[in-house]
Amino acid sequence: MKSVATYLLILFIFVANSGNAQTLRDCDKNKTLDWEFGANLGFTQYYGDVSNKTYFGKFTEEIRFGGNIFGRAIFNQLYGFGLGLGYYSLASEKDSLLKGNPLNYGYKGTNFQFGAHAYINLTNLFWGIRPEGRVFNLYSTAGLSYISWKGTLSNTLNNAVIVDDGTNALGLSFSSSSVVIPLTMGMGIQVSENLRLNLEGSIQTVMSDDLDFYKDGFKNDIILYSSVGLSYHFRQVMKERARINRPMGPDLIEYEFSQRRTQPSSSDKNLPVLEFSADKSPAIKGQYEFRVQVIAMSKSRINMEAFARRFKIETPIIENTFSGLYRYSTGRFNSFSEAEAYSKVIRSKGIHDAFVVAYRANERIPITEEMKKD
Repeated sequence: MKSVATYLLILFIFVANSGNAQTLRDCDKNKTLDWEFGANLGFTQYYGDVSNKTYFGKFTEEIRFGGNIFGRAIFNQLYGFGLGLGYYSLASEKDSLLKGNPLNYGYKGTNFQFGAHAYINLTNLFWGIRPEGRVFNLYSTAGLSYISWKGTLSNTLNNAVIVDDGTNALGLSFSSSSVVIPLTMGMGIQVSENLRLNLEGSIQTVMSDDLDFYKDGFKNDIILYSSVGLSYHFRQVMKERARINRPMGPDLIEYEFSQRRTQPSSSDKNLPVLEFSADKSPAIKGQYEFRVQVIAMSKSRINMEAFARRFKIETPIIENTFSGLYRYSTGRFNSFSEAEAYSKVIRSKGIHDAFVVAYRANERIPITEEMKKD
């Protein structure tokens, strides 16, 4: 269990830092920082050495209540970091040993947790960021917490106390604190501009076998916590600091590929011929063009020829840089409808979050409704 939890934590951190092809497509001059503060209430189920009922069997007598509060910062609407406090009650019984011998033990206790967690918005990761946001969002958290507990182990037949707050009648002491690894899956439902309803389920793996003061097969005690809560969001726009003595590269690089066919494809035939001057700016001042953005990232670390070969992109790919953000787009169109049709071609090749952008003099500009009608 310990190795599995560690693996999941490492995997989560890796995914959170990998990002999405279009993760930064909406972050132009500024970066966004979302703040979220919330509270949850729910019920707990305990799985450990003093436990032998199934998930649904525990609903009769072995669920207790708990709650937690948290705060986190979310970067670029994708991944974040936060802190949390939780207080949980536990109850569980075991009437027989693994070998079938009668036991009749019962455990009741409480625990307090404080820790840090990483956050990732799975919806934005896999389906791209929408500037207007979504009503539903799937997310996940993983972290490390400190847990401290108190409890009583007793005989359910005569209510005789066997262990109380970590000490038995013979003076033998058990641990009363440890590290816990909480892994959470949740769904957020936006109920207003700043309020979100959160439905969560978490598995909390305790790196100790002393939570219930008994050993009978479980190496790690486990707490399941299901909850519902509200969180308050507000967004902070952070202006990017000016970079000093950092080479930004050229404003525009156009990549041609040797695998382009001599005869243009059906999508190539729709491409308008635009004349460019030596400084790579449109020859006609005020003219704009539409392109299809295929990827954006904060570091220029991609082999464009390999990328084009992988997704069978035959039109030249153009790189534009601004404030450290590298955008790659392809196709050049005079009308929005032509660019939108080509974006569907690109998405069919496997770049599912490709979308239409507009440039004037190699600078990205917003697409207005009037531009779409031209």
